[in-house]
Amino acid sequence: MTLRIIDAKKGKLTDADIWMLAEIEEHPKIAKWDTPTFKGDVEKACNGFKEFMEKLPQTDDEFLIAKLDGKIVGFVGIHRFRGEIGEMKHVGEIGIAVHPDFQKRGVGTKLLVTCLSLAKERKFTRLEADTLANNIAMRRLVEKVGFKLEGIRQKRFKRSGDYFDEACYAIVLD
Repeated sequence: MTLRIIDAKKGKLTDADIWMLAEIEEHPKIAKWDTPTFKGDVEKACNGFKEFMEKLPQTDDEFLIAKLDGKIVGFVGIHRFRGEIGEMKHVGEIGIAVHPDFQKRGVGTKLLVTCLSLAKERKFTRLEADTLANNIAMRRLVEKVGFKLEGIRQKRFKRSGDYFDEACYAIVLD
């Protein structure tokens, strides 16, 4: 079994690849930790990913895909902050997802380590990763690769009548 990390800006993704990304994004075990953009609708998510991938080469954003024996099992993206006069263009916000069937196998770690290298190449000096405070797996993952907890935003999200805290992490790249 060979795990490869692919820069989406350098390779053309097939419709099947994009469908796999959407399936991961909308998987119920992933969606419980994420802001529900498409509310489980894989087809809408697929269309969203297609649009994103078409625009990606013209943006300052980055997107890496983890493939295991030809099957997409995870991804990480960096959204570059823009600001009106570029005062925050050195900052990126990451989002990462690994299919539940492939978690706890080093996929997330490899994605993030590769992401950090790419971020340095692309002149990011700071990356941020915010997650629900009770998402212990994500918190351990970002801490493992060097992110530091900067604070907890209390009652940041409300879902189904319950409030959830958000843990805010960052790493400064040398």
